[in-house]
Amino acid sequence: MKRFKEILSNQKFIFWFITISLIVTNVMMFFTESTSLLTRLVQIVLPFAIYWFVMTLGKKPGKMFWWLFIVAFYDAFEIVLLKLYGETPLAVDMLLNVTTTNVTEVNELLSNLLPAVLFAVILYMACIVLSIVSIRKKEPLDADYRKKQRKRSLVLLAVGVVMLIANYFVTPSFKLRNDVFPFNAAYNTGLAVQRVIKTSQYEETSRDFSYHATSALPDSVPQITVLIIGETARADNWGIYDYERNTTPRLAAIDDLVVYRDAITMSNTTHKSVPLLLSPVASEAWDSLYHRKGIISAFNEAGYRTAYYSNQRRNHSFIDFFGEEAQDVVFTKDSVAITENVSDDALKGLVERRLAAYDGGRLLIVVHCYGSHFNYRDRYPASQAYFKPDNVLAAERSQRDKLINAYDNTIRFDDNLIADIIDMLRTKDVPALLAFTSDHGEDIYDDERDRFLHASPLPTYYQLRVPLFMWSSPQYQERYPDKWQNLSTHRDIAVSTNMVLFHTLLDMSGVHTAYLKPTLALSSDKYTPMMRRLFVTDHNDFITLDRAGLKPLDIEMFRKNHLQYP
Repeated sequence: MKRFKEILSNQKFIFWFITISLIVTNVMMFFTESTSLLTRLVQIVLPFAIYWFVMTLGKKPGKMFWWLFIVAFYDAFEIVLLKLYGETPLAVDMLLNVTTTNVTEVNELLSNLLPAVLFAVILYMACIVLSIVSIRKKEPLDADYRKKQRKRSLVLLAVGVVMLIANYFVTPSFKLRNDVFPFNAAYNTGLAVQRVIKTSQYEETSRDFSYHATSALPDSVPQITVLIIGETARADNWGIYDYERNTTPRLAAIDDLVVYRDAITMSNTTHKSVPLLLSPVASEAWDSLYHRKGIISAFNEAGYRTAYYSNQRRNHSFIDFFGEEAQDVVFTKDSVAITENVSDDALKGLVERRLAAYDGGRLLIVVHCYGSHFNYRDRYPASQAYFKPDNVLAAERSQRDKLINAYDNTIRFDDNLIADIIDMLRTKDVPALLAFTSDHGEDIYDDERDRFLHASPLPTYYQLRVPLFMWSSPQYQERYPDKWQNLSTHRDIAVSTNMVLFHTLLDMSGVHTAYLKPTLALSSDKYTPMMRRLFVTDHNDFITLDRAGLKPLDIEMFRKNHLQYP
């Protein structure tokens, strides 16, 4: 025991333990990343040389660790992400998720990633403890030893710089800020901070914006428009998309349901996808988001009464900003403890109440569900567990059957929710329409990559393909036969939900504005399919789908299901 303590308190041991611990993540990424061999070698050699050199600058290695503490933070974060996604560096969207994800979601996620979390915590807590031991120890690291290690580190640093320069010639697309950890993590942190600042200024930058929207309908003409936004619902697990399980029995029984077979989202993150759904930004440029209001404002200007009901927690994001434009706003979780679960049935009750008070005129209701967000088992009552067993013990491939059972139960729960709202609309005896889509899909250990959840910097087929369908009452179809026919005609055309939903809902609801583009409205005979589909990157660039990092397994699924790629 005494010998063990002597080793742990030895400044040379602490020097190397900390230095090697800081490069562990880079070594792991050598095997996980799909970049070139030279890039992956640079990712080890260059950072290690820098850590090695920095550790020689102080008499006590423990003090130098605190100069490098941000690296340890990035390392720990990245280790958990590698467990979750299998590849890619700490991204801007993941950092923003920290600011827009509530405590409940964090607890649900981390509790199912315990092995990776524990490994990261133990490794870097050990560094913290040893750094304190180093600082408190009277004897410093030998000066000659530090000088010798400094020379060696500078030699390796020179090698790393040469490799770095060579990489720019060998790989034209290579960028240090994008491809080498932790430089990319630091760069992305800066971008995330910029976005948080710009978002905090949104009220000012959008204050004077107006759609100058008008209505094609006289005030005396009634119409109800309902938009339901699902959460983490992937199309492949919906019965109406030919899933082997009957997860949507009630929707399948509805004749007047137009299902878009080839619909994908442009973003695999909620905080990006939903604002794109609720605004014209997808057909413009991302930064226009900071100067635009959402679709609810357009309906307000056109004389609609508006309501927004959400079962998500407020997180000071564009989703909140756009929702709060409504005249009737309810966030169901505002009045409950932060750890308390609220069923989406609460949303159904709000819609029922609003429709019961409907006395004519034009009405828009936007419903934002919590749908199929992990932990799936918490999204529906135990009494509605149709597929069993669903008692998931951990987020692991060995639990996939239970995970799928629980996930499919959330889809059946959605099926009941949407069908019940359609039944409510039928009773109003007015022109009414309903649209449903999800923000993004989900990975559930679907192939050899063992990917799980969503929001990874590089998307997958399962995160991109989402359900999109429309329903309208007989009264609506009678009033607008051409619009309804156009919707049906376009059901087999490849669509990007974020690109078409804003324009389609405005067109179907008789809302006129210069921001409405008939070429992007599925209800218009001027609708023009995009030649190549787009994806919004972590850096908010709109790129074609073939540049989004999809793997052969993903492209194979696009082909198998007869979806357009790219």
